[in-house]
Amino acid sequence: MDMSRLPNLADYATRRLADGLIDAEEQAKIENFILDERPPHEGISLYSRRLGTSSITNLDNWQDRHKNFTSEEINISTSESGQPWTFRPENATNRLRLIDPRIYLVRVERADWPCSLAGVESERLRHHVEEYQRGNRTASSDFLDKVAISWNAKRDKRPLFATTELEVEDIINDGNADWAERLRDRLGLGHYSPGSASGPIEVLLMRYTVQEVLDSLAGNGDPAIPTVLDGDMNHYFYPSPLHDPDTAENPYYGHTVNLAPVADENDYTMGIEMLHPRIAYKPEHFFKFGVIANPIAMEIERARSFHLPWIRLHSGRDDFGAGVVRSMP
Repeated sequence: MDMSRLPNLADYATRRLADGLIDAEEQAKIENFILDERPPHEGISLYSRRLGTSSITNLDNWQDRHKNFTSEEINISTSESGQPWTFRPENATNRLRLIDPRIYLVRVERADWPCSLAGVESERLRHHVEEYQRGNRTASSDFLDKVAISWNAKRDKRPLFATTELEVEDIINDGNADWAERLRDRLGLGHYSPGSASGPIEVLLMRYTVQEVLDSLAGNGDPAIPTVLDGDMNHYFYPSPLHDPDTAENPYYGHTVNLAPVADENDYTMGIEMLHPRIAYKPEHFFKFGVIANPIAMEIERARSFHLPWIRLHSGRDDFGAGVVRSMP
């Protein structure tokens, strides 16, 4: 990102990265902003206005200002007429227009919120998701429709992270009970990491076609490559570079930091991700119900150090991150 257009953030980043005691999470959040080449000038200007010009005092102060941006420009209510910054014409450079509309996308959602909204127990939701997928749709369609209606009414227009079913079919179709945890790791969903006090996290896997995404904005609903401006600051996120069109292997998606523990970068596998506009969930979108019982076992700095060489290879950009990313000690 052109940090010269965000002088107070540039100053804060320089000061904090020079501090040998900076923790891995804050370092990752700062590096992501410096590394991200995709936000266009219009997006940086919009972010600058929400960030303000006064000095950034600490990470909490920066995150509060970042939330000023996301609350006004990303997490837009369905009662408002505008769209999130991600899907505005000014961000067209990051839109994905070459995806086969027949491809299925999948997205992980927490199950507790829709259950609470609909006033149903999670075990009943699990039962009806499984029955619906077995083909017993007459018995379960009304139940899932009730859950979807109450859930849709409270969801805003924020961009949704998703991946392709093809990318993760080895995880979701192999019949293993730990599929939700393995999918969590592949997609870098570090916020789904239960602690001893919180207990297991129940999740839903939602499934729908690219065509349904395209239909969501009347033909203007193309998915997008994620940037640091498209949601909350997240140390599990890693920006995707502008690719070299002559050498890039897969320039059409973002790439997720894989949180599955591996010994070295040769065993590491990146996931893929994209953002797409909000769609209204329907009974047929409830694909699987799973449980995440174990916390993340991969240290974030180690995962990011494995991720960088692979993203350089896939984008054809050996220079990406040079002079920015600090090597692991």
